[in-house]
Amino acid sequence: MKIIDLDKHGLGARLGMEPGDEILRINDHRLNDIIDYEFYVADETLEIEFNKGGKMTTRSLTKDPDHDLGLQFKPMRIRACANDCIFCFADQNPPGVRESLNFRDGDYRFSFLHGHFVTMTNMGQKQLDRVVEQRLSPLYVSVHVTDPTVRRKLMLFGKDDRVLEKLKFLTDNGIELHTQIVLCPGYNDGDVLFRTIDDLYQFQPMLKTVSIVPVGLTKWRQNLPNIPTVSAEYARQMIPQSEKWDAKYRRPDGQRFVYLSDEWFILADAPMPASDYYDDYLMVENGVGQCRAFADDFRDQVTEFPERLAKPVKMTFATGTLPYKFLMQTMSADLNQVENLAWDLVPITNDWLGAGMVTVTGLLSGRDVSVQLKSHGVGDVVWLSHRMFNEDGLTLDDLTRADIEKYLGVPVKIHQEDMAEVLTEWA
Repeated sequence: MKIIDLDKHGLGARLGMEPGDEILRINDHRLNDIIDYEFYVADETLEIEFNKGGKMTTRSLTKDPDHDLGLQFKPMRIRACANDCIFCFADQNPPGVRESLNFRDGDYRFSFLHGHFVTMTNMGQKQLDRVVEQRLSPLYVSVHVTDPTVRRKLMLFGKDDRVLEKLKFLTDNGIELHTQIVLCPGYNDGDVLFRTIDDLYQFQPMLKTVSIVPVGLTKWRQNLPNIPTVSAEYARQMIPQSEKWDAKYRRPDGQRFVYLSDEWFILADAPMPASDYYDDYLMVENGVGQCRAFADDFRDQVTEFPERLAKPVKMTFATGTLPYKFLMQTMSADLNQVENLAWDLVPITNDWLGAGMVTVTGLLSGRDVSVQLKSHGVGDVVWLSHRMFNEDGLTLDDLTRADIEKYLGVPVKIHQEDMAEVLTEWA
């Protein structure tokens, strides 16, 4: 592992380490990545082998277990997924998108570090043993289906990848798991879905959740198997069925085992479940309870709203078409009480990926946002959700906040879904 930077006052620097040196082993354990480093550097007594200018060097020290060496390394290379799922979003992108959007992430290490869902198909016993040894828990697993025949048809792996054996090994060894099923009508629904849930239930309490999300399809599906969209009627039938599962499958702590993502309720034009449906909101970042969490947070923020703004301000908020109705119902009454505030919530159609097909806020392109807000008309300031941008501040089509601001000709700001913070800035 090559050092790219370090704390000049840290333990590594005191041992004579510099950028460009390569750490090879800690306590005779070979280091493959940052996870290995963080796991073994936690020991109090360390013997470190590193390559310094082509010369092997060994240093020893005793330290507090909470202290590391103050080193920074090159980012890990992500392992690709071994499947070719017929619904994979990476196969449905427009031409010319940045390379990372076409990459199929199948790296269990990033599942542990960042909550990415992975299929585990490319995990052999060596990787499973490492997860247990280093306690890489929780992991997030895209199961989709457990029937081996349907699994091969849906994921195009070509053979049985022993997913149930892997889940058993991990849960028997105390690794917490959260799973998801991307529901493709006609493929992994009906009796096949019942079997999948039943198969997964045997691994609780360590396998804590099953999230069911409707398949996402774009207009760029070319030369791919036909998958029906999840219709409103289909969603309306899924909701009562999920309650039957809830009656049958509960965790020992009394919480749900099977959760539906928010999209099901919006597609069905059904009320969003109350807070207790989501228990501890374990899967909120997978779209399970985002709407309810926003509504509850908004209600708590109302007490912090200013009664009036310092001067008249027109704010324009942009959102995907899917949550538009829910957001209007949630925010209107209270925002309308703030004096000097005029506001507008604009639903942005996702022409880039497919109007009416992709409707969530997080998959909006910067161009669609810019063009449609310009056409609609904006006020004094535009607010965009942080969900539209990646960690580098880019939309899916590589626009920045500043790019959108330049196009619109008014200040563009990014909010973290805290309306009290948004308003206080203008009070």
